[in-house]
Formats: sequence, structure tokens, C-alpha cells
Amino acid sequence: MKRLIYISNWLYLFSLSLWVSGMFLLGILVEIIVRVKLKEQPLLASNIMNGIMDIFNIKIIYWCLGIMVAAVVIKFLVARNPASGFSEIRNSRRPYLKEIFLGIMVVLALYIGSVLRPQMHDMDKMKKANPEDIRLQKQFDSYHSQLTWLYTVNMILGLSLFYIHGKEMARFRDDS
Repeated sequence: MKRLIYISNWLYLFSLSLWVSGMFLLGILVEIIVRVKLKEQPLLASNIMNGIMDIFNIKIIYWCLGIMVAAVVIKFLVARNPASGFSEIRNSRRPYLKEIFLGIMVVLALYIGSVLRPQMHDMDKMKKANPEDIRLQKQFDSYHSQLTWLYTVNMILGLSLFYIHGKEMARFRDDS
């Protein structure tokens, strides 16, 4: 049982690190590089960013979500089994803060991947078909701004999860 907890903790932290670092890498570095290097070719830059963001927002993040939720469920089930001898050590002031943060991150990620991303793709297609329409560009910029803020919230929550997890590991580590 102890090995199962270690594996679930490792998978949880690995998935969280892949998710948060991926948001940082794509949201800041890749987008800036693509926009700067392909400034003269905005259609190509748009296609590249759409492809990269589709892979990240759907395949990678959803896998990370699934692994993290599975790890939380495994720890919960093991903790409920009295024969395992495992009990989740929590911060007594805010005992379910990690799960609340993860829940918010999941909802935001599902919104980004299932609602906002398709809206941005449709708006991008309309914008490419009618490039002189300023209203379409403003709407796309509004979607992009919303995406940026949601990514920022998810990055802050992800970093907070790292902090809480690290603080619990330092405070309640098993020296035996």
C-alpha cells in the first residue's frame, strides 16, 4: 500500500509539473517566438499556434488531469481502508485546499479545451476569411485575453499546489 501511495504521489507531481510547465512554455515562450519569427506570415503563425495549442489543451492537459484525479482517488481509497494504515496528513487549517485548487484547475482546463478553444478556432477562421473586419479581430482578441487570464489563474493555482504539497512533505515527512 505504501508503494501505491508513493507512485500516486509521483504521478500527481509529474502530471502537475508537466501541466504547469507546459502552460508557461506554450503561453509565454512558444507564442512569443512564433509571433516574432513569423511576423511576416501571420496565417502560418496562426496555424502553427492553433496546432500546438490543440495538442496541449486537449491531449496533454486532459491526460494530466486524468492522472492527477486518479492519483487523488487512489490516495482517498487507500486512506479509507483501515487495513492500509495510511492516513492523509493535511494542513489542519484548510484540509481540502489542494482538492479545491485542483477542482478549479480542472473546470478551467475543461472550459478552455471544450468551449473557449473551439470558439477561438471559429473566430480565427472567420477572421482569416474576412481580414478587414475589425469587429472579428476585436472578438478574437477578447477570446485570447480570456485564454491568457485563465492560463494565468491555472498557473498560479498549479504553483500553489506545488507549494502546499512541498510544505506538507517538509512538515510531515516520514524519517523512518
